[in-house]
Amino acid sequence: MNEIVAAAGGARAHPDADRRLKPGADYLLGDTLIELKALDDEGLSKPERQRKIADLFRKYGDRRPVVVIDRNRLPESGQREFDGILDRPLNGIVKKARSQLVQSRSELDQATCSILMVLNNGYTALGHDALTELAAHRVRNDTREIDGVVVGGCYYHGDGFDSFFLWPLDYIPINANAPFHAFPELKRAWDAYAGRTMTALVRGELPLDVGKGPVLDTQFDFDGTTYVKPAPPMGRASEFYIHGRPRKGGSAVAGIPPVALTFPDMAAGEWIKFREVLPSDSLLCESYQEWRKQREKGFEAGTLLKPFVPMLVTREGWEEWCADNKHPRNASSVRRYANELFCGRLRVLLHAARERTHNSVVPTRYVLVITEEIGQDQANDLTRIGVVHAGIPEDEVVKELVLDTRISHEHGLALAGAYALAEGVDYVMWQKDARYAWT
Repeated sequence: MNEIVAAAGGARAHPDADRRLKPGADYLLGDTLIELKALDDEGLSKPERQRKIADLFRKYGDRRPVVVIDRNRLPESGQREFDGILDRPLNGIVKKARSQLVQSRSELDQATCSILMVLNNGYTALGHDALTELAAHRVRNDTREIDGVVVGGCYYHGDGFDSFFLWPLDYIPINANAPFHAFPELKRAWDAYAGRTMTALVRGELPLDVGKGPVLDTQFDFDGTTYVKPAPPMGRASEFYIHGRPRKGGSAVAGIPPVALTFPDMAAGEWIKFREVLPSDSLLCESYQEWRKQREKGFEAGTLLKPFVPMLVTREGWEEWCADNKHPRNASSVRRYANELFCGRLRVLLHAARERTHNSVVPTRYVLVITEEIGQDQANDLTRIGVVHAGIPEDEVVKELVLDTRISHEHGLALAGAYALAEGVDYVMWQKDARYAWT
């Protein structure tokens, strides 16, 4: 900043600043005093502030396992509370800057304008526009001794391939009777410095690690809930990552856990045929009625993310499968056969799954999986699954199965297929809610 202010035609307001008993402003540029303050810490890293954010969103009914820290999700009264929490670091900055500017104004007769300059070095939960608005609001409410606010920062956005650096610098006049005449010179010096820095970085004259990593999601856990302030979008789709920018957690299907508790289901006639071959296996019980009771207990063993899915088996099909796969004919192979049938039918369902859009032709009954993508980490995505009985939109009936659960799109799609088999539904459709996705 010393270099930038000097290039704009200014200098240190007090060359003896390190020896002064009463702190003053940092710079004098023309007839304007500038006090420089930096926000170096992430504001949402403070436990007390995290608690207040959590209490605020809970107050207005957001109790999902992942809560997006979005001011627009709150009513007007909640938005005022939200601003009051996030602008807390500005309180001390404004108070101290006021004192320093007043002191320098009393010493330097040529100064007719007092400016607070705020640089965002580390408060990534506040973007440039939000910080500019909050800083101006805080000055207007707290003091008449500051005539204007300048807000700037360097924001690095990267996805591992593309990199963008943004260097915004904006001036917000507070007192119209004391304009900052030299702001255009300061802005030109700022932009020139940014250009030289970026040129040096591209030429390799500066290390790639210049002390500023890319803007990331801001998140914290409080009382069992994850709160996420998603990183801002990069502005345009990647030409390198044609399927979307990589997110933490990836999309590897291999990482999906089992999505069903399968069971070999059979009609009474088939039970008798299996009993003839396996007279002593406990799987079949002593009677068909007892076997049916065992089947019912299986439904109780199913869970939200691993539903109980009976698969109809026949003795003929099982014996052919055992012969083809060289499996012994026992209860264990009956279970494995049922599981193989499940996997085969699931693959067919998932291969035929289609995205539901406004123009989609939909079947009369299908399982729908909707995944809300949240920020850069797939672990924060929320998924809902339900059976839809289609009709005109206002007559559509949905049987909810899974609500706002932290599983990825791929996991949710596989689970939707399992529910389709359990519910006797022949189609799966999916949607992605990309409102808070990283793009």
